[in-house]
Amino acid sequence: MAPKREDVQQLATALFTVQEGLAKAVRRLKNASLLRLLQTIAGTEPVRPSELAAHLEVHQSLITRQIKDLEAEGKVEVSPDPHDGRAFVVSLTETGRAEVAELAETGLRRFMGFVQGWETEDVREFTRLLWKFQESKAEFGAANPAEPAEVPAAPVGASRRGRTRTR
Repeated sequence: MAPKREDVQQLATALFTVQEGLAKAVRRLKNASLLRLLQTIAGTEPVRPSELAAHLEVHQSLITRQIKDLEAEGKVEVSPDPHDGRAFVVSLTETGRAEVAELAETGLRRFMGFVQGWETEDVREFTRLLWKFQESKAEFGAANPAEPAEVPAAPVGASRRGRTRTR
């Protein structure tokens, strides 16, 4: 049976509330965009700056400036692209890898705190459902390219628990 509209509204409200909280936490991080860039390089190295810009959906000039900053800090190294002598690629240094590992560990500790009172099976089920949601979202987006794959923001008056507030 398909989910009821009210249930989907509660799901959307919960997701947007969680997303907003995570976004606020990221904004509070010093150099959050540089950290995101480091993590992206770690997952794709060696990588061209143009590929980083496309992946992060930012202008290439921003990536170029950030790479220069990270290179000055000793976190990345820039070398000629072995496939195209006119281009260059970026890789992490040991210092960069250590920072990415530290960030991953810090993030994992925070998430462990978030679910501290949960049962193991609840964590596993929530994870399974999040991946199922992501797959459904991707399938919907592929089948409906003219329509946004994202759910619209929660309606005004919706509480964090998904119940509509009364005045």
